[in-house]
Amino acid sequence: MTSVRHSVRAILFDGDDVVLFRRVRPGREPYWVTPGGGVEPADASPEAALRRELDEELGATAGPALHVFTLVEPGRLSTVFACRLVSLDLSRRSGPEFLEPDIGLHEVRRVRPEEVRALTMVPPELGEFISANAATLPALLDAATYAPGRYRPVVDVHLMLTDGEKVLLGRRQGTGYADGEWQIMPSGHLEEGESVVDTAVREAREELGVEVDDCEVVHVMHHRNAGGTARIGMFLMPRSITGTPVNAEPHKCAELAWFPLDRLPEQTVPYARAGVEAVRRALAATPPGLPAAADAALVASKAPFFSLHGWDVPGSADLAAEAVRAGFEEVTVCLTGWLDGAVLVHSDDETDRLPATVVRPGEGVVAALARLAPVEEVTFVGADDYVSPRGLTGRRLAFSARLTEVPEGMVPLPAGSLGRLPYGEGVFVRRASSGLLYGLSGR
Repeated sequence: MTSVRHSVRAILFDGDDVVLFRRVRPGREPYWVTPGGGVEPADASPEAALRRELDEELGATAGPALHVFTLVEPGRLSTVFACRLVSLDLSRRSGPEFLEPDIGLHEVRRVRPEEVRALTMVPPELGEFISANAATLPALLDAATYAPGRYRPVVDVHLMLTDGEKVLLGRRQGTGYADGEWQIMPSGHLEEGESVVDTAVREAREELGVEVDDCEVVHVMHHRNAGGTARIGMFLMPRSITGTPVNAEPHKCAELAWFPLDRLPEQTVPYARAGVEAVRRALAATPPGLPAAADAALVASKAPFFSLHGWDVPGSADLAAEAVRAGFEEVTVCLTGWLDGAVLVHSDDETDRLPATVVRPGEGVVAALARLAPVEEVTFVGADDYVSPRGLTGRRLAFSARLTEVPEGMVPLPAGSLGRLPYGEGVFVRRASSGLLYGLSGR
């Protein structure tokens, strides 16, 4: 039986371009390949192999990967993923092919997807696939991985059960977000084809085993997680409840408990706390003697119907806490350092990159930045998420700062230039230079 070799390939997007290697070898016409290589016995999965190869060949990390194509060749089966480049550091290349000059060069090039068809791609079927799907792949990847683009918010639905003085909360467990913290019960995400009221009724049935009627929206909140994404929160109250609430999903909720509206437990999700407070103020303005479920319509008429939450300046502690709450396994800080109007970067023959480092256990965000360059006042400019070569989920926090000297190993880009920075790092620089910033004091 002929053995089949398994390999992985990356259609690696950097902005609107794809990252390719132009292979120059003695005695052969130049040709082009995507990053990737063989799946090794130690790789836990094809995706793990992909991230190892990206690290070995480019010193790169990427965001979520989407399996988009399987290429079958004689004796070889290649799993092709689409993903977006987060960071690239050619000084970290460690693949054996880069340690043997006699086998030729791997020149890093960025190419528009629709132009790949004109290149001498190996294998040619992959080049044809990239070009044929030049418009589809970025849109598919963005939709699957929540990349920036037209705003597509998550809509959260929170049904507040209260007797006028206390509110029902549940302590989260096994969800991957804010585990160990208290949240409004029931709560859930609006699903396709549902109304907000339908979601509230369904979540009450699924999470608490009760039936609710005549649910009324009493508050709407536009919330943004520190360093993360924004979402819309819909807070409702029912006019009537049938049944006694029980913990119907113990794999997601460790316990249920009633708490005074003005004395929630310390470990309450900040977003939920803000919603409870908005409704508490409305309840305080309603006449006494309401039924246990409260008159939702009356509360709605008294409530400040809309609020913003999380759009203020995030402190470094807030950013780090949200990364932990969201279940990220590591945090990286990235610095856009400015001197005389130019941004300072690490540079090599083919690429530039912003200085970055992983925050050490027990280390603060500002202390990690200080290891990159002497900084006092820094400004938060944005964040993005990635998966490390070891398979750890991570969040990269980008900051801007004015420097008084050029740190060792860095060079200035020409004023106003983005050099050869990866697209995502160019976004951070543009935000810093255009004033789209979030001030940060180092709290």
